[in-house]
Amino acid sequence: MKLFENEVKDMKELSEFLENNKEISKDYEVAVIIYVFDKDNKIIFQRRGPGCRDERLKLETIGGRVKKSDVDFKSALNREIVEEVGVDADIEIEEFIISTYAKTFDNRYNKEQDWIYLVYKGSLKDGELQIEEPDKCLGYERYKIGEVNENELSNGAKEVYKIVSEKYSYLR
Repeated sequence: MKLFENEVKDMKELSEFLENNKEISKDYEVAVIIYVFDKDNKIIFQRRGPGCRDERLKLETIGGRVKKSDVDFKSALNREIVEEVGVDADIEIEEFIISTYAKTFDNRYNKEQDWIYLVYKGSLKDGELQIEEPDKCLGYERYKIGEVNENELSNGAKEVYKIVSEKYSYLR
């Protein structure tokens, strides 16, 4: 479900924004994700590994959970980029795209989890992607808009992929 298109800076701003929203569970987690385009305008996806809490073997973009220690969402995203692809990849965060809300089933804790995804667009300027979390990432796959099999995408990625595909259709 789409939430908003205006960027919020941190957890305080997000909480204020959601304060009166009755549709969102108060027990949500926040994830920052980035749709990274390479020099050929292909989106870089990662194949989720067996160590992931949900949606194992599905395609997902780079990113992850915001931690309490993260100062703001962009620093959380920069941290996640380094944790997942290493320091050899120069990924530039270009713009905020959208926020969405979704539920996933957490296999580790055997329960449903509510997620707010804050989605950014970025580009791979230079360097190579490394697999820094081999239990969570089996490898990277690149697809132009319209080329990926949407059944291979995680549930959280399906809705966002449609939004990104429409917004950046000129990158086909």
